[in-house]
Amino acid sequence: TTMLNRLVDIMKSFGGIAGICQVMTTESGEAINWPTSDGTAEEGELIGENSVTSEDDIEFGSVALGAKKLSSKVIRVSNELLSDSGLDMEAYISNRIGLRLWRGESRYLVQGNGSGLQPKGLEAAVTGTVAASGATAINWKDLNAIKHAVDPAYRAMPGFRFAFNDNTLKLISNMEDGQGRPLWLPAVAGLAPATILGVQYAIDQAIADIAANKKFLYAGDFNRFILRRIKYMALRRLVERYADYDQTGFLAFHRFDCVLEDTAAIKALAGKSA
Repeated sequence: TTMLNRLVDIMKSFGGIAGICQVMTTESGEAINWPTSDGTAEEGELIGENSVTSEDDIEFGSVALGAKKLSSKVIRVSNELLSDSGLDMEAYISNRIGLRLWRGESRYLVQGNGSGLQPKGLEAAVTGTVAASGATAINWKDLNAIKHAVDPAYRAMPGFRFAFNDNTLKLISNMEDGQGRPLWLPAVAGLAPATILGVQYAIDQAIADIAANKKFLYAGDFNRFILRRIKYMALRRLVERYADYDQTGFLAFHRFDCVLEDTAAIKALAGKSA
């Protein structure tokens, strides 16, 4: 059979958080620990003349980044297809394996529950939530509430963003404030990105739809959410393993992890309890 030297691939969007978080690339995968400290409740005190000052020591915590391992799963291809196809099958499979790995990473960045082999993604790591006015619908006051639930110190940072999926964007883009002004403003080519209530946003399809008790919209300084990637990755060509089938297997592994180093930096808007 002669194959047309063109292949149609079905597309589906994924990712988004990886484009706005802090990405750390390392040569190896040993655990990385660094100290943290919360001094937001500390301040100086007034004392009288010849009075003894009180003590207030600094407390430290720590966060850690490891290396979770993703497999692309083995793709078996007949050697006839590799040699007879009008397509560059090896390049196509390599690209397909890359998409599998990035799609898996993107999902776990949001949905990873932190137990077992899974990293602790955004959904599990963000503990500060604001309840929306409805279980399946929101209004402009909900968006304003989540924006101001984050301390102004984080709102002033260049990494401050909203993050949600495309279904949520569809709802928000039709919303107006109490004065009839649209919340969503389109991008101006070369001048300004699209914004909601003056805030830039990212679309990630792994984030939940609006539903009761579901975290469906995040607001905060995403530079405090760290994605660690291990630099080394190679496409494996399994020639001997499937030689009796006259097939070649293709496989790749990817190691990564993520951590929200400051839980005060990002808050979530959740659907009202049913």
